[in-house]
Amino acid sequence: MIEEKPVGPPTLLETNQLEAWRLSDSEKRITSSNRAISQLLQQADELMAAANFEQASDKLERLVRIEPQFAQAWSRLSWMALKNGDAQRSQQLAQRSNSYSRDNNKLKILNWNFIKQAGELLQSVELVEQAEQMIKALGGE
Repeated sequence: MIEEKPVGPPTLLETNQLEAWRLSDSEKRITSSNRAISQLLQQADELMAAANFEQASDKLERLVRIEPQFAQAWSRLSWMALKNGDAQRSQQLAQRSNSYSRDNNKLKILNWNFIKQAGELLQSVELVEQAEQMIKALGGE
């Protein structure tokens, strides 16, 4: 007998958006030079895939205490804040991630999508329009 799974919207980890969370060359250098960062990021991703957002958040917060400019961690924290309905925090974390993203335009586009979604939750037309302009300027949809 085949077990039926409930059908719902795919999570971020099941979509192509995860591609934006692949490490850029500069991010790979950081993780290869610091084993703790690499382990914390891997553990956080596994916990996120298991929908254990509280523990994943703890891992990412430890990671940014070690490496405060690690854009990937800030982006993941932004996504989890959005999942928890904390639009204001999500927006702030995505902006912080973008400030450290340097050469990773895919990550910037993903973060601006988080900001757009946060703007929609906050009912901020200005924020949504700004996000849409930035996504377009960066070569996104």
